[in-house]
Amino acid sequence: MTPTVGAVLIGMALLVWELLVWFPGVKALRGRAVDHLGDLLPFVLCWCVGALTVMVVGGVVGWIGDTALWGIGAFGDGLLIYGVGAQAGTAPGSTSAPLTQGGLFVTVLVLVGFLARRKRGATSSKWRGWGAGVGLGLSAGVARYAAVPLASAVNASGAWITGVIA
Repeated sequence: MTPTVGAVLIGMALLVWELLVWFPGVKALRGRAVDHLGDLLPFVLCWCVGALTVMVVGGVVGWIGDTALWGIGAFGDGLLIYGVGAQAGTAPGSTSAPLTQGGLFVTVLVLVGFLARRKRGATSSKWRGWGAGVGLGLSAGVARYAAVPLASAVNASGAWITGVIA
């Protein structure tokens, strides 16, 4: 499944929403920037989980990623067409990022951790992060700088973990 312009729109909208909810003000950032930037960490981690979800091409997780990307894309395309009168289409990007067997192993562990922690803290922020990762994870501009290094890191850690365990 390739991302559509609507999926990128919804991913960006969720990112903007999170930044506006989070933004403490310039004065607060000048005083304790690290503390305030740390408040974004759950969103960023959940964005990574969403991006990993759409990188999986098979199985139940792949189906969930494809279905989520399709739903986000359909909603975003409908918003573009019927909401503002724009045209929708496919966004430049990739259909998937190559995850190795070890990378898929680590992705399952990451998804289990995401689901286990979904009830703690700011739940809406975590789901906004996941949705933004699904919408933006395969788009060309984001995949070049974030999804490819993320896939590489997951593949490398998967090779290490499965090498140690097996």
